[in-house]
Amino acid sequence: MTERFFINNLLIGVTGSVGVLAVPEYIRLFRNGIAKNVHVMMSRSAQKFVTPYTMRLYSGNRVFTDSFDISDAVKVPHIELTRSCDVFVIMPATANIIGKVANGICDDLISTAVLACNAPVVFVPAMNPSMWSSRANQKNLNALKELGHHVLPPSEGYEVATMEPSFGSMAQFDAIASFIEKVVKPSVP
Repeated sequence: MTERFFINNLLIGVTGSVGVLAVPEYIRLFRNGIAKNVHVMMSRSAQKFVTPYTMRLYSGNRVFTDSFDISDAVKVPHIELTRSCDVFVIMPATANIIGKVANGICDDLISTAVLACNAPVVFVPAMNPSMWSSRANQKNLNALKELGHHVLPPSEGYEVATMEPSFGSMAQFDAIASFIEKVVKPSVP
């Protein structure tokens, strides 16, 4: 990356994969390198792995978990946060959120926010290799791309249940940061 900050407002949607365990550290790295402000939305499933309090400590901002949560600062999170973001990154992106967005389903804060977002949306999947390669998931990934969203494929890692090497782990921070930079600052031909 060529300069310290190139994103003013990074919005992260955290969904329920074991990959969520890496997100607090990734948020710290985003804040120290590429993003001035980081805001976080969390699904209910993500909160089973990491608490909103932890995400708040790392992001330095209030964490949103409910479409109907109202505060003086942000009354309609899925509109106000997406309106002010430069890029919306869904990480880890589960097959569930991929399927919802690919099919226009808006039944929680993150899926509703994606539909409302005019900034680039980047999906950073993390899931079991069988789920990743399933025909339904591949169809949904193609639909995301047709909708103009960006997908950074998972990488090699370890299947948590078996601790065997497998494909499906959330990408490492440097790969995510580089991918976001290409999306936000596309090369001019």
